Amino acid sequence: MGYPFRPAEKWDVHTHTTLSPDTFSALERFSSYADFVRVRAHAVKPCCAEMVNGRGEVLRVIEDSAYDGAVRARECEKCGVTMQVLSPTPMMIPDFVDNARDAAEICRILNDDNARLVAAFPGRFMALGALPMAHPDEAVKELARVRHEHGMRGVEINSNVNGADLDDSRFFPIFEAAEALSMAVFVHPWGGFMNPSEPVLKTRMNASRNWRPWLAGMPMETALAFDSLCRGRVHERLPKLRVLYAHGGGVMPAILGRLEHGSYCRPDLFPNASAMDPYETVRACAVYTDTLVHSPFAFAALLGTMGAGRIAMGSDYPYPLGEIDLPDVDGIYPGHMTEHLPGPDTDARAAWAHFDWINPVRMDGTHADLPRLTDHEKQRILSGTAKEWLGVAA
Repeated sequence: MGYPFRPAEKWDVHTHTTLSPDTFSALERFSSYADFVRVRAHAVKPCCAEMVNGRGEVLRVIEDSAYDGAVRARECEKCGVTMQVLSPTPMMIPDFVDNARDAAEICRILNDDNARLVAAFPGRFMALGALPMAHPDEAVKELARVRHEHGMRGVEINSNVNGADLDDSRFFPIFEAAEALSMAVFVHPWGGFMNPSEPVLKTRMNASRNWRPWLAGMPMETALAFDSLCRGRVHERLPKLRVLYAHGGGVMPAILGRLEHGSYCRPDLFPNASAMDPYETVRACAVYTDTLVHSPFAFAALLGTMGAGRIAMGSDYPYPLGEIDLPDVDGIYPGHMTEHLPGPDTDARAAWAHFDWINPVRMDGTHADLPRLTDHEKQRILSGTAKEWLGVAA
């Protein structure tokens, strides 16, 4: 049992892509939608681009790792990542588009572009598709197309669909089709608490307030998505539907007990809810999370709730809120936490050297303990759970 752990394989289930700047002019026909995002080359930085909405606002400056497969492949090699699972950047999924034909075409463009990256680097990348969720008939068609035409094994959806919860009856046929096709579902937070329309809450959640939508809104959105699929009986009715919740499930694992206890205390408020409580849902249905919690102590709580068989390594590559190797900020290091946590017999001092941004002394003055993982648990988290979630033979 060596330290740090050197995995045989490392699968990163949480990475994002954008379209290439080469597509900027071709996508001008969709710019009438204010929230539609295109990517254009940066005027002065040759290896960068800008994400621009229909109002002409620059939302984000990105590096070429967001759209250039060769750059991504080199960084995977540097970090020992054997497989990246590519998902569209959530803001590019057209939940806001009211025209079914346009929404479906935008998703086809996103999906075909990621399929192109997979075809160019088949041993390095897999892709998840985007769906026009607001238009269920088109979504089911696109789900089948990416499965049969591109061999995709899953899709990414946002935590709500233009304000509608995921247990809305309109969406159930989509989830039903996903289970029938053995397609995994990746739930990523977007909208909702991150961008509320109610004036007072919108002011409170403004991004200039300490990046609050991303840091506080995202975890809440993910928990609301789980609450919808759990209480709304989607998990109960489709127990084989493999759903992975981003960012360690957000605050969901931390409030499972509260969610369960609330229905016990006030059953009158749950007249149409699932008969399965949240703990039972996590245990009996195909519920997964990624590792992306940024803290070994939060990871210990997640591990205690989910177990290594339900947690897959995710990095949020290539964005800055992803998991960064803090001693070497020049490099993305997916799996940093998992690989550097101590084993059962590891001298914890060696492990603490990799967590030097955390004060090891607790509030009561005693020394904190890092969670310990066996080699089997580490390999399960770094590749085995991802394969199970995606339906790939081990």
